[in-house]
Amino acid sequence: MSVTAPRGLSSRVNDDNFKWYTLVAACFALFMAMLDNLVVNIAMPTIAKDLDANNTQLQWIVSAYTLVFASLQITAGGLGDRLGRKRWFLIGLALFTATSLVAAFSSSIEMLIILRAVQGLGAAIIMPLSLSIISNAFPPEERGKAVGIWSAISVSAIALGPVVGGLLVEYASWHWVFLINVPIGIIAWLVTSAVVRESKDETGEVATDIPGTLLITGAIGAFTYGLIEAGNRGWGDPLIVGCLVAAVVLAISFVYVESKVALPMVPLRFFKSGNFTGANIDSFMISFAIAGVGFFMTLYQQNIHGFSPVRTGLAMLPMVVMMMVFSPLGGAFINRIGPRKLISFGMIVGGLGTILLTRSGVDASYWDILPGFLVLGFGMSFIWAPMTTAMLNSVDESKSGVASAVNGAIREIGTALSIALLGTIANRKYQANFTDSSQIQSLRAEGNSTTNGFIDLIGSGASFAGNVIESMPGSEKLGDAIAVIERASSQAFVAGMDRAMWIGGVMLIATSVVSYFLISDEAHAPIEIKDPELAGAESVPSPAD
Repeated sequence: MSVTAPRGLSSRVNDDNFKWYTLVAACFALFMAMLDNLVVNIAMPTIAKDLDANNTQLQWIVSAYTLVFASLQITAGGLGDRLGRKRWFLIGLALFTATSLVAAFSSSIEMLIILRAVQGLGAAIIMPLSLSIISNAFPPEERGKAVGIWSAISVSAIALGPVVGGLLVEYASWHWVFLINVPIGIIAWLVTSAVVRESKDETGEVATDIPGTLLITGAIGAFTYGLIEAGNRGWGDPLIVGCLVAAVVLAISFVYVESKVALPMVPLRFFKSGNFTGANIDSFMISFAIAGVGFFMTLYQQNIHGFSPVRTGLAMLPMVVMMMVFSPLGGAFINRIGPRKLISFGMIVGGLGTILLTRSGVDASYWDILPGFLVLGFGMSFIWAPMTTAMLNSVDESKSGVASAVNGAIREIGTALSIALLGTIANRKYQANFTDSSQIQSLRAEGNSTTNGFIDLIGSGASFAGNVIESMPGSEKLGDAIAVIERASSQAFVAGMDRAMWIGGVMLIATSVVSYFLISDEAHAPIEIKDPELAGAESVPSPAD
């Protein structure tokens, strides 16, 4: 991308304010990457019609992005540490922006899926390095405040994604869910070029670990692919079992290689730090819970209550507004209260908020679930910034890229596992409740082949619950039976969703206890061993860890 950074902006940057300009640049890019994933989800039905896509192909529009994003973050973070964080950040921005432009003019669903995978590569570079350049620009005592703002920008993209996507699809076309990235990407590239200072690992311990890189990429890729496909094929499918077994074998091989190699891609000493390990456990669990809430609440609002995509996005806005408002406050309190207390408090409150969402029901109003959204959003406000700050402060600044990438990959795995595992649990509950419904049993006994065929289809999966039946060809032949099937499937969906919310809420509260004992209120980075003969040995963790 041969664009010249604006000189006027460069001239305003000095030693006192460059860190804040760096934060702006990182947040611009982060907003684009986060917004795009959620915007595309809303456009799925329209894309399906225009590009003649089947259900599996539609799933891979999301899955191709997620798979590459999760698999390559650690590699991208390591390359940034080694070859220059600003340079690789700009490469990621250019790749993401250019791919978005081409994706907007996709002529086939296959072309779009491939381009989404390339977008995932761009995002895999952007996400960890956005945190890494912030970590390098801010001293530890100010990092919490900066990460709080970074977190607020991240959740604002989550909030605006469905709303922006709905508006673009409704009033423009699905092409604009990709074109919107172009001006954002160009601005982010210009600002980054002008204000961000280059940094890299100068310790002389830069990883050149090709076997480790291939093993960890393969392990995360196989695991993520298995989780993505488990919902379609079932957990006992040979391909799914093979992927999960391969992931375990590759992960064990990775640990073995990393323990022997002189310059590991992911230094295993990171995990000797209670702060690093605890922060990553927290990150996994939060992503697990939030992904479940977003997934089920989107289906609940649209399929059970008939909300439009835009209204669905607006319905979840109070939760994210709470996070936007209070996340910077959570970051500012880190030095006063300490990350351990803030994280545990936030996870307990977040768990209670998740459980409050079980107030939902077929006849429930929006006001019944609003308290759950507000409490969950408030709790999450006190988790992201302290957790991320504890993770960044637990490693040497020279390793911030790969450390951020490990954290990002774990978040993506948590999201994928949530949809696969909670989706399966809720679906099984849905199938059982729908089949055992006295209304459905009576209808089946009295119905004809057409009615029973619809009952079998609706009962096969929670994605058919609620008002979905009204748009199915031939549903007009069901007569009064359509209302019975719709209500029974809605009740079964809520039962499955409630089970998923209880699991997510209880797991958050349980993790708060684990987190409290792992994370220290004092942030100490591990002591790095500089003796070349000991470069591959484990460093000695500080007493606080």
